[in-house]
Amino acid sequence: MKLKFISIFLFFLFYNLILAQTPLFNNMPASGVLGQLSFTSNQSGTTVSSLNSPSGVAIDPTTGKLFVADRYNNRVLRWDSISKMENGSPAEAVFGQSDFITSSSDLSASKFNDPLRVFVDSSGSLWVSDYLNNRVLRFDSASFKTTGSSADGVLGQQSFTTNTSGTSANKMKGPIGVFVDGGGRLWVSDRLNHRVLRFDNASSKSNGANADGLLGQPDFTTGTSGLSATKMNRPMGVYVDSEDHLWVCEDDNNRAIRFDNASSKLNGVADGVLGQPDFNTNLKKYSRDGMSNLRGVFGDAAGRLYLVDESNHRVLVFNHAASQPNGAFADYVLGQSDFGSDPIIHQEVYDPSTLNYLLFMPRDTTAVENGKYPLIVTLHGIGERGSDLWKVKNEGLPKILDGKNDFKFIVVSPQCPSTTEWYYNDGIQQKLDKMIDSVISRYPVDVNRIYLTGLSMGGIGTLDLAIRYPARFAALIPIAFRIEDGWDLCIIKDIPLWGFHGQKDDIIPVSKAQSVINNLIACGGNPLFTIYPDLYHDSWTRTYNNPDLYTWLLTKKKQ
Repeated sequence: MKLKFISIFLFFLFYNLILAQTPLFNNMPASGVLGQLSFTSNQSGTTVSSLNSPSGVAIDPTTGKLFVADRYNNRVLRWDSISKMENGSPAEAVFGQSDFITSSSDLSASKFNDPLRVFVDSSGSLWVSDYLNNRVLRFDSASFKTTGSSADGVLGQQSFTTNTSGTSANKMKGPIGVFVDGGGRLWVSDRLNHRVLRFDNASSKSNGANADGLLGQPDFTTGTSGLSATKMNRPMGVYVDSEDHLWVCEDDNNRAIRFDNASSKLNGVADGVLGQPDFNTNLKKYSRDGMSNLRGVFGDAAGRLYLVDESNHRVLVFNHAASQPNGAFADYVLGQSDFGSDPIIHQEVYDPSTLNYLLFMPRDTTAVENGKYPLIVTLHGIGERGSDLWKVKNEGLPKILDGKNDFKFIVVSPQCPSTTEWYYNDGIQQKLDKMIDSVISRYPVDVNRIYLTGLSMGGIGTLDLAIRYPARFAALIPIAFRIEDGWDLCIIKDIPLWGFHGQKDDIIPVSKAQSVINNLIACGGNPLFTIYPDLYHDSWTRTYNNPDLYTWLLTKKKQ
């Protein structure tokens, strides 16, 4: 039953994720539902507000209206831009039927036979894959058409009254996925011909026009399946990003393959694959890097790729998908609480109200107290500033965390904008404090075990933030650090502190760190200080790889 409702579930996720850029997290709940009055009912029906196996969704970018392929009712429903966000709301129009209570299939310009996917292009034209009629229909100005309107064009057939399948440049055999890219090219996954067809300037083509290109086959008259970088086995979905990367998800090969510079590609060789380690493997897996029967693919403006992993009852999300290596781990999962026993990978959280950050959520529960985890907030150095969040993994604690399933702490690693530094007096500290409040509200954080650490610029920022918010932290770990003139270290004398520095540091001399320690002692504090006699500025790599550091942290708790 999950397949029936996954597309509508995805719509509400995509509406929030793509348009509003809501921060992602595993098992993120949907924010609304259509076809049902609530999330706990699943009765099918043929009415103005019910559905029977919805299998495709699309939003008209010109009007905001929603279109849903209602498969077993042989129709496409349309919701206006406001009511689409109201649970169980009625549709405003229907295509493929003359009213909302009819569900018959047929062959004409106004009927469907198993419509599976929909897409609305930048001109407001609706494209519908009519699976058992072996064709793709086009409805111009679809947001303004009335119930029962006829299609304005057809591809895959010479007219609206034929539905024979075929393997040629102008025929199809079970088309499913449809997508129109920014250049007006229509891409169709021709499932049973095991290929993807490309129609240039699709909206202006005459009925039954030839395709201009294909992938998955050496020519238009071959329709065999296969497993390689040039072959496909039952492609189900297509998506093209703004940089001309084409993604194709394959049902029977349990993978998504990527074609770079797809619109001008002269050969059919894929450039990347997700779900499998290489182009010659198609194992079904329930894992962070595996899939089973992919049924849909879509993406967003942030470069994320969403894959509908049907048999595993989940949606996998890959950050920066086009630059991922073959067989990469997914970053998020929707529809399930976690990935199971696979390696834990950082999640990217985009929070425009505070700061963007990397999130490491532990699976090890040995440090949990009363259902709450200890939290480490780590501040990076100057080289990781900017807007490319993945850069935060280049150094420090985030660099070593991926795959550490035995790590006991929640770790939040915010990214500093390129226009400031962690200790500048321009409001960055207030954003950090607000971010920590947000993290506490979202995740099971023990507020009595929040630890702050940072390296270089982040080491300076660690001391600055602690001085500004001394009641927040249970322990401090500054690395390769110093302070600015006028800072009152006595404010933090009672917070347990363990500092680290390289004796040969030629960026921040060890004498400046020693001065911090001396001042804390003079205030009555009892800090620890480790000087590495053989290290230069990078004293953090050895520090963060030392298990004694985390054992020490777990002995510290706010009183």
